Amino acid sequence: MPTDEKSLSFLKSLFAGDVAQELVFPYPKMKPEEQESLQVIVDSFNEFARDQLKSEEIDRQGFIPKQVWDGLKQLGFFGLSIPEPYGGAGLSQTAYSRVFEQICNYDASLAVSLGAHLSIGSKGIIMYGTDQQKEKYLPRMASGEWMGAFALTEAGAGSDAAGIQSKAVLDAGKKFFALNGGKIWITNGGIADVITIFAKTEMSEGGEKKEKITSFLIERGMPGFSSGKPEEKLGIHGSNTTSMNFDNIKVPVENMLGPMGKGFKVAMEILNVGRLGLASGCLGGCKTVTKLAIEHAKNRKQFQKSIAQFEMIQEKISRMVTETYAAESMVYLTTALADRGDVDFSLESAVSKIFVSEAIWNLADEAMQIAGGIGYSRDYPYERILRDSRINLIFEGTNEILRAFVALAGMQGQGEYLKKIGKALRDPIKGFGLLTGYAVQKVKDKVAHDHLENIHPKLSDEAAKFNEYAKALDEATERVLIKHGKDIILKQFIQRRLADMVIDLYAMVAIISRVDTLLKANASDVEQDLLVAKTFIEEAWRRVRRNLRQIDDNIDHERKRICEMVYERGGYPFKVNV
Repeated sequence: MPTDEKSLSFLKSLFAGDVAQELVFPYPKMKPEEQESLQVIVDSFNEFARDQLKSEEIDRQGFIPKQVWDGLKQLGFFGLSIPEPYGGAGLSQTAYSRVFEQICNYDASLAVSLGAHLSIGSKGIIMYGTDQQKEKYLPRMASGEWMGAFALTEAGAGSDAAGIQSKAVLDAGKKFFALNGGKIWITNGGIADVITIFAKTEMSEGGEKKEKITSFLIERGMPGFSSGKPEEKLGIHGSNTTSMNFDNIKVPVENMLGPMGKGFKVAMEILNVGRLGLASGCLGGCKTVTKLAIEHAKNRKQFQKSIAQFEMIQEKISRMVTETYAAESMVYLTTALADRGDVDFSLESAVSKIFVSEAIWNLADEAMQIAGGIGYSRDYPYERILRDSRINLIFEGTNEILRAFVALAGMQGQGEYLKKIGKALRDPIKGFGLLTGYAVQKVKDKVAHDHLENIHPKLSDEAAKFNEYAKALDEATERVLIKHGKDIILKQFIQRRLADMVIDLYAMVAIISRVDTLLKANASDVEQDLLVAKTFIEEAWRRVRRNLRQIDDNIDHERKRICEMVYERGGYPFKVNV
Protein backbone atom coordinates (compact mmCIF):
# COMPACT_ATOMS: atom_id res chain seq x y z
CA MET A 1 0.00 0.00 0.00
CA PRO A 2 1.25 3.51 -0.75
CA THR A 3 1.93 5.75 2.21
CA ASP A 4 1.93 9.24 0.69
CA GLU A 5 -0.55 11.71 2.14
CA LYS A 6 -4.07 10.96 0.90
CA SER A 7 -2.79 8.21 -1.39
CA LEU A 8 -4.63 5.59 0.66
CA SER A 9 -7.88 4.53 -1.00
CA PHE A 10 -9.83 1.37 -0.35
CA LEU A 11 -11.65 1.30 -3.68
CA LYS A 12 -8.73 2.41 -5.85
CA SER A 13 -6.70 -0.35 -4.23
CA LEU A 14 -9.53 -2.82 -4.85
CA PHE A 15 -9.40 -2.15 -8.59
CA ALA A 16 -5.74 -3.19 -8.48
CA GLY A 17 -6.42 -6.37 -6.54
CA ASP A 18 -5.42 -5.09 -3.09
CA VAL A 19 -7.93 -5.43 -0.25
CA ALA A 20 -6.89 -2.66 2.15
CA GLN A 21 -8.75 -4.25 5.05
CA GLU A 22 -7.13 -2.00 7.65
CA LEU A 23 -9.00 0.98 6.19
CA VAL A 24 -12.46 -0.51 6.71
CA PHE A 25 -12.07 -2.83 9.72
CA PRO A 26 -13.17 -2.64 12.46
CA TYR A 27 -16.31 -0.70 11.64
CA PRO A 28 -15.89 2.87 12.96
CA LYS A 29 -17.55 4.11 16.10
CA MET A 30 -17.91 7.67 17.36
CA LYS A 31 -16.17 8.67 20.56
CA PRO A 32 -18.54 8.73 23.57
CA GLU A 33 -18.11 12.48 24.14
CA GLU A 34 -18.96 13.22 20.49
CA GLN A 35 -21.97 10.91 20.66
CA GLU A 36 -23.19 12.79 23.72
CA SER A 37 -22.85 16.19 22.01
CA LEU A 38 -24.50 14.84 18.87
CA GLN A 39 -27.49 13.56 20.82
CA VAL A 40 -28.05 17.01 22.33
CA ILE A 41 -28.05 18.55 18.81
CA VAL A 42 -30.39 15.91 17.41
CA ASP A 43 -32.78 16.19 20.35
CA SER A 44 -32.91 19.98 20.07
CA PHE A 45 -33.63 19.72 16.35
CA ASN A 46 -36.37 17.11 16.85
CA GLU A 47 -38.09 19.32 19.42
CA PHE A 48 -37.88 22.32 17.08
CA ALA A 49 -38.97 20.37 14.00
CA ARG A 50 -42.04 18.85 15.63
CA ASP A 51 -43.37 22.32 16.41
CA GLN A 52 -42.08 24.42 13.50
CA LEU A 53 -41.52 22.26 10.42
CA LYS A 54 -44.62 21.71 8.31
CA SER A 55 -43.36 19.96 5.18
CA GLU A 56 -46.71 19.92 3.40
CA GLU A 57 -47.00 23.71 3.85
CA ILE A 58 -43.44 24.32 2.66
CA ASP A 59 -44.14 22.18 -0.42
CA ARG A 60 -47.35 24.06 -1.28
CA GLN A 61 -46.18 27.61 -0.59
CA GLY A 62 -42.82 27.11 -2.29
CA PHE A 63 -40.49 28.57 0.33
CA ILE A 64 -39.14 27.96 3.82
CA PRO A 65 -40.72 30.41 6.30
CA LYS A 66 -38.57 33.02 8.01
CA GLN A 67 -39.39 31.64 11.45
CA VAL A 68 -37.86 28.30 10.45
CA TRP A 69 -34.62 29.96 9.36
CA ASP A 70 -34.59 32.12 12.50
CA GLY A 71 -35.08 29.07 14.69
CA LEU A 72 -32.25 27.21 13.02
CA LYS A 73 -29.96 30.20 13.48
CA GLN A 74 -30.74 30.20 17.20
CA LEU A 75 -29.98 26.48 17.36
CA GLY A 76 -26.61 27.07 15.67
CA PHE A 77 -27.47 24.95 12.62
CA PHE A 78 -25.93 27.39 10.15
CA GLY A 79 -22.52 26.55 11.59
CA LEU A 80 -22.72 22.79 12.11
CA SER A 81 -19.66 21.98 9.98
CA ILE A 82 -17.85 25.32 10.37
CA PRO A 83 -14.82 25.14 12.72
CA GLU A 84 -15.27 26.34 16.29
CA PRO A 85 -12.73 29.22 16.04
CA TYR A 86 -15.09 30.83 13.52
CA GLY A 87 -18.24 30.40 15.58
CA GLY A 88 -19.38 27.01 14.28
CA ALA A 89 -19.97 23.68 15.98
CA GLY A 90 -17.01 22.07 14.21
CA LEU A 91 -18.77 18.73 13.80
CA SER A 92 -16.90 15.85 12.25
CA GLN A 93 -18.15 14.61 8.90
CA THR A 94 -19.76 11.66 10.68
CA ALA A 95 -21.60 13.80 13.23
CA TYR A 96 -22.64 16.32 10.57
CA SER A 97 -24.01 13.53 8.38
CA ARG A 98 -25.95 12.13 11.30
CA VAL A 99 -27.61 15.52 11.90
CA PHE A 100 -28.23 15.96 8.18
CA GLU A 101 -29.92 12.56 8.07
CA GLN A 102 -32.25 13.74 10.80
CA ILE A 103 -33.08 16.98 8.97
CA CYS A 104 -34.11 15.00 5.90
CA ASN A 105 -36.40 12.88 8.07
CA TYR A 106 -38.55 15.99 8.31
CA ASP A 107 -38.13 17.97 5.11
CA ALA A 108 -36.06 17.50 1.95
CA SER A 109 -36.28 21.17 0.88
CA LEU A 110 -34.74 22.29 4.15
CA ALA A 111 -32.03 19.65 3.87
CA VAL A 112 -31.19 20.76 0.33
CA SER A 113 -31.06 24.45 1.29
CA LEU A 114 -28.99 23.95 4.43
CA GLY A 115 -26.76 21.48 2.58
CA ALA A 116 -26.07 24.05 -0.13
CA HIS A 117 -24.97 26.43 2.62
CA LEU A 118 -22.87 23.96 4.63
CA SER A 119 -21.93 20.92 2.53
CA ILE A 120 -20.76 22.94 -0.48
CA GLY A 121 -21.40 26.66 0.14
CA SER A 122 -18.97 27.17 3.03
CA LYS A 123 -16.83 24.09 2.46
CA GLY A 124 -14.51 25.71 -0.09
CA ILE A 125 -13.66 28.51 2.34
CA ILE A 126 -12.93 25.97 5.08
CA MET A 127 -10.75 23.86 2.79
CA TYR A 128 -9.02 26.47 0.62
CA GLY A 129 -9.69 29.89 2.15
CA THR A 130 -6.94 32.21 3.34
CA ASP A 131 -6.95 33.28 6.99
CA GLN A 132 -8.42 36.61 5.89
CA GLN A 133 -11.20 34.91 3.90
CA LYS A 134 -12.07 32.62 6.79
CA GLU A 135 -12.17 35.49 9.25
CA LYS A 136 -14.33 37.60 6.94
CA TYR A 137 -16.89 35.02 5.85
CA LEU A 138 -17.10 32.04 8.20
CA PRO A 139 -18.32 33.77 11.40
CA ARG A 140 -21.17 35.43 9.48
CA MET A 141 -22.02 32.16 7.75
CA ALA A 142 -21.92 30.24 11.03
CA SER A 143 -24.31 32.70 12.71
CA GLY A 144 -26.71 32.63 9.76
CA GLU A 145 -26.21 36.31 8.99
CA TRP A 146 -24.94 35.21 5.58
CA MET A 147 -26.24 32.29 3.53
CA GLY A 148 -23.86 30.39 1.24
CA ALA A 149 -24.19 28.86 -2.22
CA PHE A 150 -22.05 26.97 -4.74
CA ALA A 151 -22.28 27.94 -8.41
CA LEU A 152 -20.69 25.72 -11.04
CA THR A 153 -23.40 24.66 -13.53
CA GLU A 154 -23.97 26.69 -16.69
CA ALA A 155 -26.36 26.36 -19.62
CA GLY A 156 -23.67 24.67 -21.72
CA ALA A 157 -21.74 23.02 -18.91
CA GLY A 158 -23.50 20.63 -16.58
CA SER A 159 -21.68 17.33 -16.13
CA ASP A 160 -18.89 18.71 -18.32
CA ALA A 161 -17.69 21.19 -15.72
CA ALA A 162 -14.57 21.95 -17.76
CA GLY A 163 -16.84 23.45 -20.43
CA ILE A 164 -17.90 26.50 -18.39
CA GLN A 165 -17.87 29.80 -20.30
CA SER A 166 -17.92 32.37 -17.49
CA LYS A 167 -14.70 34.38 -17.65
CA ALA A 168 -12.69 36.41 -15.16
CA VAL A 169 -10.11 38.78 -16.70
CA LEU A 170 -7.34 40.18 -14.52
CA ASP A 171 -6.88 43.93 -14.87
CA ALA A 172 -3.54 45.52 -15.73
CA GLY A 173 -2.91 46.51 -12.12
CA LYS A 174 -3.59 42.92 -10.98
CA LYS A 175 -6.00 44.12 -8.30
CA PHE A 176 -9.33 43.01 -9.75
CA PHE A 177 -10.86 40.40 -12.01
CA ALA A 178 -13.66 41.47 -14.35
CA LEU A 179 -16.19 38.64 -14.08
CA ASN A 180 -18.74 38.02 -16.83
CA GLY A 181 -21.06 35.11 -17.49
CA GLY A 182 -23.76 33.28 -15.61
CA LYS A 183 -24.87 30.13 -13.80
CA ILE A 184 -28.09 28.12 -13.73
CA TRP A 185 -29.88 25.79 -11.30
CA ILE A 186 -28.13 27.26 -8.25
CA THR A 187 -29.60 26.22 -4.90
CA ASN A 188 -29.98 29.30 -2.65
CA GLY A 189 -29.26 31.35 -5.78
CA GLY A 190 -31.83 34.01 -4.90
CA ILE A 191 -31.06 34.24 -1.18
CA ALA A 192 -27.33 33.51 -0.77
CA ASP A 193 -25.07 36.34 0.39
CA VAL A 194 -21.71 34.75 -0.44
CA ILE A 195 -21.23 32.39 -3.38
CA THR A 196 -18.36 30.14 -4.41
CA ILE A 197 -18.22 30.49 -8.21
CA PHE A 198 -16.00 29.14 -10.98
CA ALA A 199 -14.80 30.97 -14.09
CA LYS A 200 -12.10 30.61 -16.71
CA THR A 201 -8.99 32.76 -16.39
CA GLU A 202 -6.21 33.21 -18.93
CA MET A 203 -2.81 31.96 -17.80
CA SER A 204 0.64 31.40 -19.27
CA GLU A 205 1.72 27.77 -19.29
CA GLY A 206 4.84 26.58 -21.08
CA GLY A 207 5.04 29.85 -22.98
CA GLU A 208 1.46 29.52 -24.23
CA LYS A 209 -1.75 31.28 -23.21
CA LYS A 210 -4.29 28.85 -21.79
CA GLU A 211 -7.66 29.16 -20.11
CA LYS A 212 -7.89 27.48 -16.73
CA ILE A 213 -10.73 27.35 -14.22
CA THR A 214 -10.31 29.50 -11.10
CA SER A 215 -12.56 29.70 -8.06
CA PHE A 216 -13.77 32.99 -6.55
CA LEU A 217 -15.87 34.24 -3.67
CA ILE A 218 -18.44 36.82 -4.70
CA GLU A 219 -21.06 38.69 -2.69
CA ARG A 220 -24.64 39.48 -3.58
CA GLY A 221 -24.06 43.18 -3.09
CA MET A 222 -21.29 43.43 -5.68
CA PRO A 223 -22.29 45.74 -8.59
CA GLY A 224 -23.09 43.66 -11.66
CA PHE A 225 -24.46 40.66 -9.74
CA SER A 226 -28.09 39.62 -10.20
CA SER A 227 -30.17 36.48 -9.79
CA GLY A 228 -33.23 35.27 -11.69
CA LYS A 229 -36.69 34.31 -10.52
CA PRO A 230 -37.08 31.04 -8.57
CA GLU A 231 -37.45 27.98 -10.79
CA GLU A 232 -40.66 25.97 -10.68
CA LYS A 233 -39.54 22.41 -10.03
CA LEU A 234 -40.98 18.90 -9.80
CA GLY A 235 -39.97 18.59 -6.14
CA ILE A 236 -38.05 20.26 -3.31
CA HIS A 237 -40.42 23.21 -3.78
CA GLY A 238 -39.24 24.94 -0.61
CA SER A 239 -35.64 25.28 -1.80
CA ASN A 240 -34.69 28.42 -3.68
CA THR A 241 -33.26 27.62 -7.13
CA THR A 242 -32.34 30.40 -9.55
CA SER A 243 -29.97 31.48 -12.28
CA MET A 244 -27.16 33.97 -11.60
CA ASN A 245 -25.78 36.65 -13.88
CA PHE A 246 -22.36 38.33 -13.74
CA ASP A 247 -22.13 41.62 -15.62
CA ASN A 248 -18.58 42.92 -15.39
CA ILE A 249 -18.34 42.34 -11.64
CA LYS A 250 -15.11 43.72 -10.15
CA VAL A 251 -13.88 40.83 -8.00
CA PRO A 252 -10.88 41.73 -5.80
CA VAL A 253 -7.84 39.50 -6.26
CA GLU A 254 -8.04 38.62 -2.58
CA ASN A 255 -11.41 36.95 -3.30
CA MET A 256 -9.73 34.26 -5.37
CA LEU A 257 -10.33 30.93 -3.60
CA GLY A 258 -7.31 28.67 -3.88
CA PRO A 259 -4.54 29.08 -6.47
CA MET A 260 -5.25 30.63 -9.85
CA GLY A 261 -6.04 27.95 -12.42
CA LYS A 262 -6.81 25.31 -9.79
CA GLY A 263 -10.55 25.85 -9.64
CA PHE A 264 -11.46 22.48 -11.09
CA LYS A 265 -9.60 20.75 -8.25
CA VAL A 266 -11.31 23.04 -5.73
CA ALA A 267 -14.72 22.16 -7.18
CA MET A 268 -14.08 18.42 -7.19
CA GLU A 269 -12.75 18.40 -3.61
CA ILE A 270 -15.81 20.33 -2.41
CA LEU A 271 -18.15 17.96 -4.24
CA ASN A 272 -16.38 14.89 -2.79
CA VAL A 273 -17.47 16.08 0.65
CA GLY A 274 -20.81 17.42 -0.52
CA ARG A 275 -21.84 14.03 -1.88
CA LEU A 276 -21.56 12.59 1.62
CA GLY A 277 -23.99 15.18 2.95
CA LEU A 278 -26.35 14.37 0.09
CA ALA A 279 -26.04 10.62 0.72
CA SER A 280 -26.76 11.03 4.42
CA GLY A 281 -29.84 13.11 3.63
CA CYS A 282 -31.06 10.38 1.27
CA LEU A 283 -30.45 7.87 4.05
CA GLY A 284 -32.76 9.84 6.32
CA GLY A 285 -35.37 9.68 3.57
CA CYS A 286 -34.91 5.91 3.27
CA LYS A 287 -35.61 5.46 6.97
CA THR A 288 -38.66 7.71 6.88
CA VAL A 289 -40.28 6.09 3.88
CA THR A 290 -39.54 2.56 5.15
CA LYS A 291 -41.29 3.39 8.42
CA LEU A 292 -44.30 4.78 6.53
CA ALA A 293 -44.52 1.65 4.37
CA ILE A 294 -44.31 -0.72 7.33
CA GLU A 295 -46.99 1.14 9.30
CA HIS A 296 -49.36 1.23 6.33
CA ALA A 297 -48.81 -2.43 5.46
CA LYS A 298 -49.60 -3.49 9.03
CA ASN A 299 -52.74 -1.35 9.28
CA ARG A 300 -54.22 -1.80 5.81
CA LYS A 301 -56.69 -4.72 5.69
CA GLN A 302 -57.62 -6.55 2.49
CA PHE A 303 -59.19 -10.00 2.10
CA GLN A 304 -59.72 -10.17 5.88
CA LYS A 305 -56.04 -9.69 6.80
CA SER A 306 -53.37 -7.01 6.78
CA ILE A 307 -51.49 -6.62 3.51
CA ALA A 308 -48.27 -6.99 5.51
CA GLN A 309 -48.94 -10.74 5.43
CA PHE A 310 -48.89 -10.97 1.63
CA GLU A 311 -45.63 -12.18 0.17
CA MET A 312 -45.41 -9.56 -2.59
CA ILE A 313 -45.61 -6.86 0.08
CA GLN A 314 -43.11 -8.73 2.24
CA GLU A 315 -40.68 -8.81 -0.67
CA LYS A 316 -40.94 -5.03 -0.99
CA ILE A 317 -40.61 -4.35 2.74
CA SER A 318 -37.66 -6.71 3.17
CA ARG A 319 -35.83 -5.08 0.26
CA MET A 320 -36.49 -1.62 1.69
CA VAL A 321 -34.96 -2.71 4.99
CA THR A 322 -31.91 -4.41 3.49
CA GLU A 323 -31.16 -1.50 1.12
CA THR A 324 -31.47 1.01 3.95
CA TYR A 325 -29.12 -1.09 6.09
CA ALA A 326 -26.61 -1.23 3.23
CA ALA A 327 -26.94 2.52 2.65
CA GLU A 328 -26.37 3.27 6.32
CA SER A 329 -23.34 0.96 6.44
CA MET A 330 -21.77 2.62 3.38
CA VAL A 331 -22.43 6.20 4.45
CA TYR A 332 -20.93 5.94 7.91
CA LEU A 333 -17.97 3.86 6.80
CA THR A 334 -17.22 6.61 4.26
CA THR A 335 -17.71 9.51 6.68
CA ALA A 336 -15.17 7.84 8.98
CA LEU A 337 -12.71 7.65 6.07
CA ALA A 338 -13.30 11.38 5.45
CA ASP A 339 -12.71 12.17 9.13
CA ARG A 340 -9.31 10.42 9.08
CA GLY A 341 -7.83 13.17 6.94
CA ASP A 342 -5.18 10.95 5.35
CA VAL A 343 -7.43 8.98 2.97
CA ASP A 344 -8.58 9.61 -0.59
CA PHE A 345 -12.32 8.88 -0.24
CA SER A 346 -13.41 10.32 -3.60
CA LEU A 347 -14.57 6.97 -5.03
CA GLU A 348 -16.22 5.90 -1.79
CA SER A 349 -18.11 9.21 -1.65
CA ALA A 350 -19.27 8.86 -5.27
CA VAL A 351 -20.31 5.24 -4.73
CA SER A 352 -22.28 6.15 -1.62
CA LYS A 353 -24.07 8.98 -3.43
CA ILE A 354 -25.02 6.71 -6.33
CA PHE A 355 -26.27 3.87 -4.14
CA VAL A 356 -28.21 5.89 -1.59
CA SER A 357 -29.79 8.32 -4.08
CA GLU A 358 -31.06 5.38 -6.12
CA ALA A 359 -32.19 3.61 -2.95
CA ILE A 360 -34.41 6.49 -1.80
CA TRP A 361 -35.95 6.80 -5.27
CA ASN A 362 -36.70 3.06 -5.42
CA LEU A 363 -37.97 2.98 -1.84
CA ALA A 364 -40.24 6.00 -2.36
CA ASP A 365 -41.69 4.28 -5.43
CA GLU A 366 -42.28 1.03 -3.54
CA ALA A 367 -43.82 2.85 -0.57
CA MET A 368 -46.25 4.59 -2.91
CA GLN A 369 -47.15 1.22 -4.44
CA ILE A 370 -47.78 -0.28 -1.01
CA ALA A 371 -49.94 2.74 -0.10
CA GLY A 372 -52.03 2.24 -3.23
CA GLY A 373 -54.50 4.98 -4.12
CA ILE A 374 -53.77 7.19 -1.10
CA GLY A 375 -50.12 7.28 -2.17
CA TYR A 376 -51.17 9.34 -5.18
CA SER A 377 -53.06 11.87 -3.07
CA ARG A 378 -51.58 15.17 -1.92
CA ASP A 379 -53.25 14.58 1.45
CA TYR A 380 -50.54 12.01 2.23
CA PRO A 381 -46.73 12.38 2.17
CA TYR A 382 -45.92 9.66 -0.37
CA GLU A 383 -46.22 11.70 -3.57
CA ARG A 384 -44.21 14.59 -2.07
CA ILE A 385 -41.45 12.22 -0.97
CA LEU A 386 -41.38 10.70 -4.45
CA ARG A 387 -41.11 14.12 -6.11
CA ASP A 388 -38.49 15.33 -3.65
CA SER A 389 -36.40 12.17 -4.11
CA ARG A 390 -35.94 12.37 -7.86
CA ILE A 391 -33.45 15.25 -7.89
CA ASN A 392 -30.88 13.26 -5.90
CA LEU A 393 -29.94 11.18 -8.95
CA ILE A 394 -28.96 14.45 -10.70
CA PHE A 395 -27.56 16.59 -7.87
CA GLU A 396 -23.78 17.01 -7.44
CA GLY A 397 -22.88 14.91 -10.45
CA THR A 398 -25.43 12.77 -12.29
CA ASN A 399 -25.24 9.11 -11.40
CA GLU A 400 -24.18 8.31 -14.97
CA ILE A 401 -21.22 10.70 -14.79
CA LEU A 402 -20.32 9.41 -11.34
CA ARG A 403 -20.34 5.83 -12.60
CA ALA A 404 -17.92 6.84 -15.36
CA PHE A 405 -15.79 8.62 -12.76
CA VAL A 406 -15.73 5.58 -10.46
CA ALA A 407 -14.70 3.24 -13.26
CA LEU A 408 -12.12 5.46 -14.95
CA ALA A 409 -10.53 6.81 -11.76
CA GLY A 410 -10.47 3.29 -10.33
CA MET A 411 -8.76 1.88 -13.41
CA GLN A 412 -6.24 4.70 -13.67
CA GLY A 413 -3.59 3.18 -11.40
CA GLN A 414 -3.66 -0.18 -13.11
CA GLY A 415 -3.73 1.51 -16.51
CA GLU A 416 -0.54 3.44 -15.75
CA TYR A 417 1.12 0.27 -14.52
CA LEU A 418 0.15 -1.68 -17.64
CA LYS A 419 1.43 1.17 -19.80
CA LYS A 420 4.83 0.79 -18.12
CA ILE A 421 4.69 -2.97 -18.70
CA GLY A 422 4.05 -2.31 -22.40
CA LYS A 423 7.11 -0.09 -22.60
CA ALA A 424 9.18 -2.68 -20.79
CA LEU A 425 8.17 -5.35 -23.28
CA ARG A 426 9.56 -3.18 -26.09
CA ASP A 427 12.91 -3.04 -24.26
CA PRO A 428 12.99 -6.21 -22.11
CA ILE A 429 16.60 -5.81 -20.98
CA LYS A 430 16.08 -2.32 -19.58
CA GLY A 431 12.66 -3.28 -18.19
CA PHE A 432 13.79 -6.60 -16.69
CA GLY A 433 13.03 -5.60 -13.10
CA LEU A 434 9.54 -4.36 -13.90
CA LEU A 435 8.69 -7.44 -15.96
CA THR A 436 10.00 -9.73 -13.24
CA GLY A 437 7.81 -7.94 -10.67
CA TYR A 438 4.78 -8.30 -12.93
CA ALA A 439 5.44 -12.03 -13.40
CA VAL A 440 5.82 -12.52 -9.65
CA GLN A 441 2.55 -10.65 -9.05
CA LYS A 442 0.72 -12.89 -11.55
CA VAL A 443 1.99 -16.00 -9.77
CA LYS A 444 0.99 -14.53 -6.42
CA ASP A 445 -2.51 -13.76 -7.73
CA LYS A 446 -3.00 -17.36 -8.80
CA VAL A 447 -1.72 -18.80 -5.53
CA ALA A 448 -2.89 -16.35 -2.86
CA HIS A 449 -4.89 -13.34 -3.97
CA ASP A 450 -5.28 -10.52 -1.45
CA HIS A 451 -8.47 -11.06 0.56
CA LEU A 452 -10.40 -10.34 3.76
CA GLU A 453 -8.95 -12.18 6.74
CA ASN A 454 -9.99 -13.07 10.30
CA ILE A 455 -13.68 -12.54 9.66
CA HIS A 456 -16.15 -13.96 12.20
CA PRO A 457 -17.17 -17.53 11.24
CA LYS A 458 -20.83 -16.51 10.94
CA LEU A 459 -19.83 -14.31 8.02
CA SER A 460 -17.44 -16.74 6.35
CA ASP A 461 -19.68 -17.35 3.31
CA GLU A 462 -20.20 -13.62 2.78
CA ALA A 463 -16.48 -12.91 3.10
CA ALA A 464 -15.72 -15.70 0.61
CA LYS A 465 -18.12 -14.17 -1.92
CA PHE A 466 -16.55 -10.75 -1.48
CA ASN A 467 -13.05 -12.21 -1.90
CA GLU A 468 -14.02 -14.11 -5.03
CA TYR A 469 -15.49 -11.10 -6.78
CA ALA A 470 -12.86 -8.65 -5.57
CA LYS A 471 -10.38 -10.83 -7.41
CA ALA A 472 -12.70 -10.95 -10.42
CA LEU A 473 -12.84 -7.12 -10.45
CA ASP A 474 -9.04 -6.92 -10.61
CA GLU A 475 -8.90 -9.46 -13.44
CA ALA A 476 -11.73 -7.79 -15.38
CA THR A 477 -10.08 -4.39 -15.04
CA GLU A 478 -6.79 -5.68 -16.42
CA ARG A 479 -8.55 -7.53 -19.21
CA VAL A 480 -10.52 -4.53 -20.50
CA LEU A 481 -7.49 -2.24 -20.25
CA ILE A 482 -5.38 -4.62 -22.31
CA LYS A 483 -8.19 -5.02 -24.86
CA HIS A 484 -9.23 -1.38 -25.23
CA GLY A 485 -6.25 0.67 -24.02
CA LYS A 486 -6.93 4.41 -23.98
CA ASP A 487 -10.23 3.81 -25.83
CA ILE A 488 -11.67 2.56 -22.54
CA ILE A 489 -12.68 6.19 -21.90
CA LEU A 490 -15.33 5.75 -24.64
CA LYS A 491 -16.60 2.34 -23.48
CA GLN A 492 -19.41 3.36 -21.16
CA PHE A 493 -21.20 0.01 -21.27
CA ILE A 494 -18.07 -1.45 -19.64
CA GLN A 495 -17.63 1.50 -17.31
CA ARG A 496 -21.18 1.11 -16.02
CA ARG A 497 -20.72 -2.61 -15.32
CA LEU A 498 -17.42 -2.12 -13.53
CA ALA A 499 -18.87 0.73 -11.48
CA ASP A 500 -21.90 -1.33 -10.51
CA MET A 501 -19.62 -4.19 -9.47
CA VAL A 502 -17.67 -1.77 -7.27
CA ILE A 503 -20.83 -0.27 -5.76
CA ASP A 504 -22.08 -3.70 -4.68
CA LEU A 505 -18.64 -4.80 -3.48
CA TYR A 506 -18.34 -1.68 -1.33
CA ALA A 507 -21.82 -2.26 0.09
CA MET A 508 -20.84 -5.85 0.85
CA VAL A 509 -17.59 -4.97 2.64
CA ALA A 510 -19.26 -2.14 4.59
CA ILE A 511 -21.91 -4.57 5.86
CA ILE A 512 -19.38 -7.32 6.59
CA SER A 513 -17.25 -4.86 8.57
CA ARG A 514 -20.25 -3.58 10.51
CA VAL A 515 -21.64 -6.99 11.45
CA ASP A 516 -18.22 -8.57 12.04
CA THR A 517 -17.47 -5.79 14.54
CA LEU A 518 -20.83 -6.33 16.26
CA LEU A 519 -20.34 -10.10 16.41
CA LYS A 520 -16.88 -9.80 17.94
CA ALA A 521 -18.24 -7.34 20.51
CA ASN A 522 -21.09 -9.73 21.40
CA ALA A 523 -23.58 -6.94 20.71
CA SER A 524 -27.20 -7.48 21.65
CA ASP A 525 -29.66 -8.26 18.84
CA VAL A 526 -26.75 -8.93 16.47
CA GLU A 527 -28.65 -11.85 14.96
CA GLN A 528 -31.05 -9.31 13.43
CA ASP A 529 -28.11 -7.54 11.79
CA LEU A 530 -26.78 -10.87 10.60
CA LEU A 531 -30.10 -11.78 8.98
CA VAL A 532 -30.29 -8.48 7.08
CA ALA A 533 -26.60 -8.66 6.11
CA LYS A 534 -26.85 -12.15 4.68
CA THR A 535 -30.01 -11.29 2.76
CA PHE A 536 -28.53 -8.19 1.13
CA ILE A 537 -25.20 -9.83 0.29
CA GLU A 538 -26.94 -12.83 -1.27
CA GLU A 539 -28.57 -10.50 -3.80
CA ALA A 540 -25.54 -8.21 -4.20
CA TRP A 541 -23.03 -10.87 -5.19
CA ARG A 542 -25.45 -12.19 -7.82
CA ARG A 543 -25.62 -8.71 -9.34
CA VAL A 544 -21.83 -8.56 -9.33
CA ARG A 545 -21.64 -11.92 -11.08
CA ARG A 546 -24.16 -10.82 -13.72
CA ASN A 547 -22.25 -7.61 -14.45
CA LEU A 548 -19.00 -9.54 -14.65
CA ARG A 549 -20.42 -11.97 -17.20
CA GLN A 550 -21.87 -9.16 -19.31
CA ILE A 551 -18.53 -7.45 -19.75
CA ASP A 552 -17.77 -10.04 -22.43
CA ASP A 553 -21.16 -11.63 -23.18
CA ASN A 554 -23.68 -8.88 -23.92
CA ILE A 555 -25.97 -7.25 -26.47
CA ASP A 556 -24.19 -3.89 -26.50
CA HIS A 557 -23.74 -3.94 -30.27
CA GLU A 558 -27.47 -4.44 -30.79
CA ARG A 559 -28.26 -1.56 -28.41
CA LYS A 560 -25.97 0.76 -30.37
CA ARG A 561 -27.60 -0.25 -33.66
CA ILE A 562 -31.08 0.45 -32.25
CA CYS A 563 -29.95 3.92 -31.17
CA GLU A 564 -28.40 4.67 -34.55
CA MET A 565 -31.69 3.65 -36.19
CA VAL A 566 -34.00 5.78 -34.04
CA TYR A 567 -31.62 8.75 -34.08
CA GLU A 568 -31.72 8.67 -37.87
CA ARG A 569 -35.51 8.24 -37.97
CA GLY A 570 -36.09 10.94 -35.37
CA GLY A 571 -38.21 8.90 -32.98
CA TYR A 572 -40.02 5.61 -32.53
CA PRO A 573 -40.41 4.33 -36.13
CA PHE A 574 -42.74 1.33 -35.79
CA LYS A 575 -46.43 0.99 -36.58
CA VAL A 576 -48.93 -1.72 -35.75
CA ASN A 577 -50.87 -2.94 -38.80
CA VAL A 578 -54.35 -2.77 -37.29
